[in-house]
Amino acid sequence: MVVPVTCISLVVGGIVIMNIMLVSVTERTREIGIRKAVGARHSDIMTQILIEAVVLASVGGAIGVATGAVVTAVLGKVFELSLHITASYVALSLAVSSVVGVVSGWYPASRAAKLDPVVALRAE
Repeated sequence: MVVPVTCISLVVGGIVIMNIMLVSVTERTREIGIRKAVGARHSDIMTQILIEAVVLASVGGAIGVATGAVVTAVLGKVFELSLHITASYVALSLAVSSVVGVVSGWYPASRAAKLDPVVALRAE
């Protein structure tokens, strides 16, 4: 039961990150055009947008891990259970959230990198 719910939440989170990054690229079209006009390569633009998407996803993953740790501690105290969180699961969850950031940020990054500098500078 946990795996399908987790997969659905990862897909929804990925869609949200993709939409946020698409809006960010749209709002910064002029900035991207200036960067390309002064010599930024395709990979430079891709890297910038992908790093932003990964940071956004990783921060969300860290907030999720922290929330899970607090809930686990509270439930352990209330029901007098021996619950603990292992470092390997924390690392796995942060790695999965980073992968979701890369996957969901790829399309906005490629869209930004393919912008023509002249058209981007003309955009309002």
